[in-house]
Amino acid sequence: MSIKSYVVTPLMSEYLAVSKGFLYPHGYFLYLTRFSGVVHVGVKMKKVIATSIVGGLLLAGLAIPSQAATTTVSAATKAKLIYIIQEEKLARDVYAAIAKIGGSQKFSNISPSEQTHLNELAAIMKVYGIADPTIGLKAGVFKDTKLTALYKTVMAKSALSAADALAVGVLIENIDIADLNADLKTITQPDIKAVLNLLLAGSQKHLAAFSR
Repeated sequence: MSIKSYVVTPLMSEYLAVSKGFLYPHGYFLYLTRFSGVVHVGVKMKKVIATSIVGGLLLAGLAIPSQAATTTVSAATKAKLIYIIQEEKLARDVYAAIAKIGGSQKFSNISPSEQTHLNELAAIMKVYGIADPTIGLKAGVFKDTKLTALYKTVMAKSALSAADALAVGVLIENIDIADLNADLKTITQPDIKAVLNLLLAGSQKHLAAFSR
């Protein structure tokens, strides 16, 4: 069996500890672990070993092909993922815009994390053959017109004062947390749930930061 190694994508150290392996459809492997304050996630095809060297130690997981798995999800789950990734884009776009005009350092710190959320959602959506609706869209523009309207509303509010800008951060994270909690009650795929749980942990950390 041919074994290749690669360093898994580092997520932000903000996340809660996770140490689980999930088998993707047709042998894809999602490897999640935390060591030395850093969470890592990796996606690779079957017969591939995921590795990450952190603090001098090797973390690894071996993917075993699954014959019973399916690469399809329900229309409802597909719609949820399409909406969630747009919500993450909204957070990234808003925080980056506020940071650009001299807002709190918190926005500069959190904006890259939202990009990481986008990347991880795009990866899991690709596994299930779901097109990423955020590709090619400029900041503040969304396939979902309600999110485009929300972007304009929160950007106008954020321009009123520094306190209003932080209140926007609180609003966005509360919306994300509510939606993620609702989706986690109905989505059954372990790999998708793992990614959503990481996003939820991140949003909870962001909410705490904006609330201080």
